[in-house]
Amino acid sequence: MQTLTQLWDLLNRLNRFSFKVNADNESVTGWQGEGLGLIKRRASCTEIDVSQPESGAIVETIERGHYYVSANRNVPMHNQYLWQFGGDHIRLTHLRFGWDKPVFLFDIIEDGQGELVTRQSHQCAADNYDASFVLSPDSLVMQWRIQGPKKREVLDYIYSV
Repeated sequence: MQTLTQLWDLLNRLNRFSFKVNADNESVTGWQGEGLGLIKRRASCTEIDVSQPESGAIVETIERGHYYVSANRNVPMHNQYLWQFGGDHIRLTHLRFGWDKPVFLFDIIEDGQGELVTRQSHQCAADNYDASFVLSPDSLVMQWRIQGPKKREVLDYIYSV
């Protein structure tokens, strides 16, 4: 069974990531490749009991790495996320434009069958973003599915301790 507290515990221990982008033939973005990098973290307080998070607790994760579009071309990449524990959900916000312009992505909830799912998809212009989650003791697999008139992509992220 995957629970929000297990996810919260992982978020407070993760320090590296890798990902693979797969686009089908209908996607016009050209995004195809792999990446990897390191994660830095800032939490809402220094003495965190991750086994019993309080509602409102936050973890900010900052991802820095490289995206390898081809064998001889890589692009520096950076993502900054705010994770907020809400008791019955964990809210994920993208801080791509900074703390003063957060972009709400979705709430992660338990579906009653032991799985973590998004409460709703994230709509960005004409594109729909959805995610699924698989936890293990030392890793989080997060799969993004992006569907839109020009995008048909799957991003498989592996976050690890």
